[in-house]
Amino acid sequence: MNKPFPLKVRLVSKPTIDWSEVAAFLEEEEVPPIPDSIRAGKDESVAIVEISARLCYMSYGRGRKDVSDFINNLLAKGDGSVFEHVNYGFVVTGVSRSLTHELVRHRAGFAYSQRSQRFVDESNAPFVIPPALAEERAGVNEARNILEKAVESANKSYENLVLELENALPTELFATKWDHRKAVRQAARSVLPNANETKIFVTANVRAWRHFIEMRGAAFADWEIRNLALAILDILQIETPLLFGDFEIEGLPDGTRTAKPKYSKV
Repeated sequence: MNKPFPLKVRLVSKPTIDWSEVAAFLEEEEVPPIPDSIRAGKDESVAIVEISARLCYMSYGRGRKDVSDFINNLLAKGDGSVFEHVNYGFVVTGVSRSLTHELVRHRAGFAYSQRSQRFVDESNAPFVIPPALAEERAGVNEARNILEKAVESANKSYENLVLELENALPTELFATKWDHRKAVRQAARSVLPNANETKIFVTANVRAWRHFIEMRGAAFADWEIRNLALAILDILQIETPLLFGDFEIEGLPDGTRTAKPKYSKV
């Protein structure tokens, strides 16, 4: 029996700094010990941005001393390249194939690894209920029943296709049993619905994440991917508030949220 699957976003990788190597570089360049501003707040993401930005002018220990002022100045001027040195990786589950078709269109600064429908059996795969059908409102329950029946029917067709193709495709045509199994599943997956749940590992740099959240966190974005953008923003505003704190979150009458940055298109 296919069951709905909730959205979950897990931060699994984030930046770290080898401070001994930073100190060695600064000493080699005859710069005084690591300036206090670089260590401010113990946010290594911010430190990476400041180290890379100050390298351009060799301004360590000079200029803007307050790290918040320094970062906000970079954002305001649109000096986005230094934010590309900082990467965050998330494992996302409970999203639909429909969402990931949109997600992977973000290419610059992103890397993806997604659960394969060629290599993984999709029998009894869970599915994602679109936000428009998740609310308890008049008429929505019937619409949700239609969706659930359609998903169940599609996945039953998938199972039947797998059985038929396992017999129809001679194993001697393939080098290994694994190749035969892969051929069967990649043909059968053609009937799977966009609502099927998938899992994806997404890594991107701060500049790319800011662009993604600005685009997909806007009111005009699809509800499901907007929920994902806001879930990622919630985590990043805690992890590195100086790099994402300028995003303002607002609620909409339908109960969903939007995000808008003070500094756009960095």
